Amino acid sequence: MKYLIDSNIFIYHLNGENIASVFLQEYQVQSAISRITYIEVLSFNYDNIEQENEVKILLAQFELLELNQEISDQALINRKIKKIKMADNIIAATAQVHNLTLVSRNTDDFKTLDVNILNPFA
Repeated sequence: MKYLIDSNIFIYHLNGENIASVFLQEYQVQSAISRITYIEVLSFNYDNIEQENEVKILLAQFELLELNQEISDQALINRKIKKIKMADNIIAATAQVHNLTLVSRNTDDFKTLDVNILNPFA
């Protein structure tokens, strides 16, 4: 595993952004998602159950990293460094604990944390 995909990359893909789609396709085997990303992406209102099921199938192609004590502890350390939204913090902590590069377009959210970030749009 090399990458942890942030929720916004999936949202850009679902909205037809080619850069996000190409990244997901090319690096799917090397990528994982956090439980938080799974929840965030499936929290959107989809047009119908078929569309929601297609998103579930897409997400199932990625290794799913669960929240655990080590990630929780890292999120608490991160919180002392920067006040960041809890979901973003847990995603960053997941990348840190698993030594993965976080793939996100929202690099400003994470820049003061000790996490490798890749913005495929840059």
